[in-house]
Amino acid sequence: MAEPAQVAVDASAWLVEVTALTRDFPSGGGVVRALRGVDLRVRRGQLVAVTGRSGAGKSTLLNVIGGLDRPTSGRVIVDTEDVTALDEAGHVRLRRQ
Repeated sequence: MAEPAQVAVDASAWLVEVTALTRDFPSGGGVVRALRGVDLRVRRGQLVAVTGRSGAGKSTLLNVIGGLDRPTSGRVIVDTEDVTALDEAGHVRLRRQ
């Protein structure tokens, strides 16, 4: 059987790219790990549904991608812009666009 062909993907084809994303919240005397090493790529024009049980981190993931919340670690790129490196004014601009 032949090996599947490798397809080169232009980096600009990604609308959203999330790499090794973590988000921790302090809780009492401990820490709640809402996101643990999340990797995600969404192509332009691709439809994606985020599903999971209550408390799985769906809203946290979307809040971090949208610049409403900052990750504990990892990187978020939206439309070639590093969201994790933006200041508050940059986050406001991102949300408006």
